[in-house]
Amino acid sequence: METQQFKPFMQILPLLVLDISPERVLLRQGLFSKKERSIPTSKITDVSLQQNFFGGLFGIGDLYIQTAGSAEAEIVVKGLARARVARDLLVEYIAKAD
Repeated sequence: METQQFKPFMQILPLLVLDISPERVLLRQGLFSKKERSIPTSKITDVSLQQNFFGGLFGIGDLYIQTAGSAEAEIVVKGLARARVARDLLVEYIAKAD
């Protein structure tokens, strides 16, 4: 089985890095003050995508990743390019993890 990883387009300043692999989702934010969050794929219970009209046209959306036992999304990425691709890949990894 070939492993794919989702990485958003390259940014000049890495203010946000979302790395989706079969094992985990890793979100790194910040330039001077850094924040990092990692969630194992097997712990994810819901992946949601919200797009407005223009977001749908340009492939930009808000990605929400939730785990069991939390009332709100653990990871929220607003204005993510290729958001549908990220969501579909993550759903695929979750299905294989079960």
